[in-house]
Amino acid sequence: MRSYRMARRQFLRVLGGGATVALLSACAAGPPPAAPQADDKGAAPATAKGTITGTFWFNQPTQQEAFQAIVERFHTSQNRVRMEVVLVPGTEIPAKLATAIAGGEPPDAVRLGGPATNALFINNGHAAALDDWDPKIGTYDWLPGAQKAVTRDGKMHAMPVNSGVQALIYNKDVYQKAGLDPEKPPATLDQLLEAAGKISASGDQVWGHYVLTAPNSQTGSDYFPTILWAFGGKELSDDGKTIAFNAPEGVAALEWYKALIDRKGMPVKQVNETQMLTDYLTGAVGSMAVYPAVVARVAGASFKSASAKLPAGPRGGLAPLGFGTIMVLDKAKNKEAGWEFARFIGLEASNAAAWNIGFGQLPARLSFREEPSWKEYEAENPLVPAYLESQKSTDLPYYGPGAQEIGTEVGKAIEAVVFGQKTPQQALDDAARAGQTILDRERQKGG
Repeated sequence: MRSYRMARRQFLRVLGGGATVALLSACAAGPPPAAPQADDKGAAPATAKGTITGTFWFNQPTQQEAFQAIVERFHTSQNRVRMEVVLVPGTEIPAKLATAIAGGEPPDAVRLGGPATNALFINNGHAAALDDWDPKIGTYDWLPGAQKAVTRDGKMHAMPVNSGVQALIYNKDVYQKAGLDPEKPPATLDQLLEAAGKISASGDQVWGHYVLTAPNSQTGSDYFPTILWAFGGKELSDDGKTIAFNAPEGVAALEWYKALIDRKGMPVKQVNETQMLTDYLTGAVGSMAVYPAVVARVAGASFKSASAKLPAGPRGGLAPLGFGTIMVLDKAKNKEAGWEFARFIGLEASNAAAWNIGFGQLPARLSFREEPSWKEYEAENPLVPAYLESQKSTDLPYYGPGAQEIGTEVGKAIEAVVFGQKTPQQALDDAARAGQTILDRERQKGG
């Protein structure tokens, strides 16, 4: 643990320099304003002749420090492009970016997470084709699923800059106090239920395991497929025309959520990614299934944690592939600036390593995992190998027409079951009806 925290401090000291980039929350209904520099001392100089100033939207509030270091690294590497940064939390990106595009004021580039959010803007024609800048970009050694998700008509419309997959993070101290072997994490979902129940019943006011329950697309599109697939379910029919998550396998998956609540392995409350991590870091949760962006903060906690592959269900342990991109907006005023920043991160190994080390992610290009600083980071951080191993058994969650909205309906269904408002069958049937309407509408738009 100590070596990781030291490595992180060194990383931020080396990259951070003296300047900082102000990150402003975009809370207004319209396009958020560009962020000013935090102070004059060490801030970017006034735009010189020939300098391009671009606007970048960043989507992870908990990663501000690491991102500031990356932007400073970019600025000190050249003097032609300056990036002004605006903080827009990931859950707000779809609506706010759509509003900015409609108003003719999109950012020049934006960081997006996951296939569904990327597809939303690619399919609607808002993403610039990166092949127009680099005709060879499609030939590089991208993680296949990430490249597939951003490619249309043979061209890549976003730059994969990091990747991830869910793994089980668990508190070894909590496991030991509950009489569980901290060196043998649950290997199946049934074992996870049993462990969660024991932890919650231990009398230490610690909950056993957290899943996401917030009624949004992240819950339904990014996290629920893990359990859905484990029970043999799928989001859509094989021909992509019919909602299928309310089939018996899907109901069994949501019954597992209900069992977690019924056994008091988890509280009845709305949980998003931020809440899950916050509660875990206070020592109030025994385990969570989560993407690797949390690795840095988990490693710095006051207790010992470990990671493992996700527990398997009756039909296996396939996990959804996660990834983040930098998307250059096609109608942006200074999209050349957006491309330069995307290229800097996505096509240069040392910068890609710095990005992924800072954010606790996995490089999206396979050869970049051989970059010396990344190999050193991997060797020093015991939480990382489980993620690399888990990424060998992944698939893409549904990211076709209406994916964001359909995922939100699934998120609503999960919340309804957790709060005892509907049975799993009722909740998924209602979500399927709403989802089918969305799917039919979006498919009709596409011809």
